[in-house]
Amino acid sequence: MTSHADFVVRGARVWTDGAVRVGEDALAVADGRIVARGRFEGLAPLVGSRTRVIDAGGATVTPGICDAHLHLLGWAQALREISLADCNSAAAAVARVAAHIAAHPGDGGVVGLGWDPNGWPDAPHHDALDRVSGARPVLLRSKDTHAVWLNGAALARAGVTRDTRDPAGGRIVRDASGEATGVLLETATRFCAPLLADDTETDRAALDVAIGRLAGFGVTAVHDFEGPYAQRLIREALDQGPPRLRVLMHLAHAGLDAALALGLASGTGDDTFRIGAIKLFADGTLGSRTAAMLEPFEGTSDLGIEVIPPAELRELVRRAFEGRLSVAIHAIGDRAARNAIDAFEASAHAIPRLALPPRIEHLQLVTETDQARIARLGLGASMQPSHATSDAVTAERHWGARVTHSYPWRSFRDRGAVLAFGSDAPVEPPDPSAGLFAAITRQVPGAPGASRAFVPAQRVTLDEALSAYTEGGARLAGAWPRLGSLAAGSHADLVVWRDDLHALAPERLRVARPAITVVGGRVVHEAAGAAESREPAALRGAA
Repeated sequence: MTSHADFVVRGARVWTDGAVRVGEDALAVADGRIVARGRFEGLAPLVGSRTRVIDAGGATVTPGICDAHLHLLGWAQALREISLADCNSAAAAVARVAAHIAAHPGDGGVVGLGWDPNGWPDAPHHDALDRVSGARPVLLRSKDTHAVWLNGAALARAGVTRDTRDPAGGRIVRDASGEATGVLLETATRFCAPLLADDTETDRAALDVAIGRLAGFGVTAVHDFEGPYAQRLIREALDQGPPRLRVLMHLAHAGLDAALALGLASGTGDDTFRIGAIKLFADGTLGSRTAAMLEPFEGTSDLGIEVIPPAELRELVRRAFEGRLSVAIHAIGDRAARNAIDAFEASAHAIPRLALPPRIEHLQLVTETDQARIARLGLGASMQPSHATSDAVTAERHWGARVTHSYPWRSFRDRGAVLAFGSDAPVEPPDPSAGLFAAITRQVPGAPGASRAFVPAQRVTLDEALSAYTEGGARLAGAWPRLGSLAAGSHADLVVWRDDLHALAPERLRVARPAITVVGGRVVHEAAGAAESREPAALRGAA
């Protein structure tokens, strides 16, 4: 061990491994690792002339936050796209597009994100967009990103006509006469590929900004779900000097054959960049009413969409496991969850050979029987707290009494499943403070008081939510306790918060922010006025 620490945090409420460590108020970092934790008086011999001493002033120090499900490049790109998140009608969304076109003349494509037709008085249709866009192609992704709304020019470029057939696992929404409305669901969105040309230099710059914003939220690790182009840019970004972010990179379904041919196993890499699982889709989403259901959506005969049919799903899982590749299955509806569990159970004998546990993403509606099966098989439950509160009204409308089994964090925690929290950015902002608020209150945005908590029996405690944002993600990445813990020897990825998190009222918790974020012993974010005793210039990290 080095004779002196690079920096020491003192006056802290040290939280790690599920609890505040009573009797400990300090930790020391050297050579990118936690070297000691305890009372500051006991760590004083590690303080040398070049040791930076940070006074936390009674605030909480936690391991770095892991966002266990996001789309990093997608979120980076969304930061510069038209936001439609607050539009309460198709007409409002069209007006937003018209204002953008007026402010940005030209003939280039227009891209937006965030429309949600649930509760709209009017339906999205290309005619409305055509009136404000003319020959300029417009592509608007829905809030859940599982639907796109195109204008006529974009439909033409995508090659979608009256005679275009629905692809397997997708749907072209049509009007009463059989004409395409401009809305494409699930795999039908792949027709849009010609509309989305890569812009490498712009995307590199956007990634740099996005990684800096994550540090400002206290996020030091992410589990990313994107394709080869995003993977290449993210790897390039991580290679630019000391790491500012750790990435578990999952592989797209389309990459399965290539990964098997190369013998590329899950877990390959290091704690900065590691290969994760193959991502498969069992269904769509609640917002687009494409989630695969055991019983129809309320008031309809619609059972949603099985994007990958059950027999094919089982075969894909078998092949992946045989090649030592773990699998992450997107499952939102209760039928999709069951199909995913069935696929894993059919190849359960191969799970112990995998470096990373198989996992199911989202799990927004799961029967009690299937909740127990997930825990019994040792599957990871990768869930996003903000989805529950954002989707509450829609879930109640479309699932009715079934919502008692929705977003069942408490049930998974009590059954001993590995619970990991994330954001699904750009669907929701990658702000863990908002996620913590949602997890412990389940309070619907805009609703007064706890009486409007959505299925409050599924709330978790702050300690449990913090565990899901730290230890949970690290376990699914095969990196705990090197990551997700402040144990001696762990990577020095940590957050010095501005406040004592446990003393904050929930409304203040939702906007809690780091004073300092550290990755690998280097400061990657520092708020103005962070308390300290001394700060040698040589120890400053990239901001």
